[in-house]
Amino acid sequence: MRILIIDDEESLVKILSKFLQQSGHEVFPAHTLADGLEKATALKVDLIFLDLHLPDGLGIEMLPKLNETVPTSSVVVITGDGSVDSAVVAMKLGAEDYLEKPVDLEKLKIVLKRTEEKRGLRREVADLKRQRKELYRKDYLFLADPEMQKLYDEVEQVAGQDKVTVMILGETGTGKEHVARLIHALSPRSSKPFVELHCGSLPESILESELFGYEPGAFTDAKRQKAGLFEEAQGGTLFLDEIGELTASVQMKLLKVLEQKTFRRLGGNREIPLDVRIVTATHRNLEKEIQEGRFRADLYYRLNVIPLTIPALRQRPDDVVQLANFFLQESCRAFNKKLSLFSDDVLTLLRAYSWPGNVRELKHVIERLVVTAKGNSLSAKDLPKEIREAQKQPSAGEKGVMSRDEAEKKNIQRALMETQGNKTNTSKLLGITRKTLFNKMKKFNLE
Repeated sequence: MRILIIDDEESLVKILSKFLQQSGHEVFPAHTLADGLEKATALKVDLIFLDLHLPDGLGIEMLPKLNETVPTSSVVVITGDGSVDSAVVAMKLGAEDYLEKPVDLEKLKIVLKRTEEKRGLRREVADLKRQRKELYRKDYLFLADPEMQKLYDEVEQVAGQDKVTVMILGETGTGKEHVARLIHALSPRSSKPFVELHCGSLPESILESELFGYEPGAFTDAKRQKAGLFEEAQGGTLFLDEIGELTASVQMKLLKVLEQKTFRRLGGNREIPLDVRIVTATHRNLEKEIQEGRFRADLYYRLNVIPLTIPALRQRPDDVVQLANFFLQESCRAFNKKLSLFSDDVLTLLRAYSWPGNVRELKHVIERLVVTAKGNSLSAKDLPKEIREAQKQPSAGEKGVMSRDEAEKKNIQRALMETQGNKTNTSKLLGITRKTLFNKMKKFNLE
């Protein structure tokens, strides 16, 4: 190991240096806090022996700085006041072990062994996390469109900042949940739970008990204590999908949790510390919702610390090709079928279609094609009528690009036709709640 000794007692430094060098370690001395911090940063040492009393200050005051500047270095404090009280305080601040003066070399051997074992365990954990990230990268489809590449770069940067909230913006079906999972998988919290909740899928009363949990007797059916999603996600990530669906009451309670970083179970009195990264998503224009009094501005600014926007699928036709073949192979595995990749004429039609339901619609179309396929390949005639006729539609230059509302209305109309007007099945097909479906039908005069 590369070891730094920060101590102003030259005789002790010489003894420790000789012993450690004979044990095969590389040793660097420093006699002040300032010199020690400079060398710790420049030399990238593995272990630091830190005296708690130095000419230019107290070693205990230097611990937070060391933890911040050289987080991979282990720190063992040396105390000479005959008491372990200061050493215990130092360990609470991040030191891994302590030695008392005069230093017993046999005890030093034990401390070195413990430190090396802890470093070995940390390396194993780091390797496992790195392997998990690489596995996730292989399983996750990284798309080639420049806007998506830009998004992935942003995700990489955001993932490491695991204390800040992230808001994922994009139309329904663009893949907001996948981006949330990617943020979690690439973050320091990846070994902890990823918990998700669709905010519009439950009535307000049930939503609160799901989020906060409850104590026995909190309400009529509360027979025993139940942990909520905040507790289940401790140490990890809580993904709140369609955050714009929250009622005013739940918005206020969520804001309080974010501000105080604590929460209470329903019917409880104890404040529970919160250690959760919050990631939210919405297809709504929340700034417009704020203007119209349906969403709290203070909550929006708490949640929208880092916004990430997923472009609609119609804006990136090259990704349609990559996704179509990916979903084809995925569906073939799921349904135990063998089909060749799409031909150029099929891919041309898929590229020309506007995909108002985005990636979700594309996936459902491919699944349906695979399920109903009779041969070993798929041709243009197997595609749904609206996709086959996409090229017959006026071009963007003649008609103008389809607006988001037009695309959404068209997607709902198609889903209603597929489900023969069944609202429950339509909402499932679209991936939205019945309440949201009814609101959109009213908006687009589809009732």
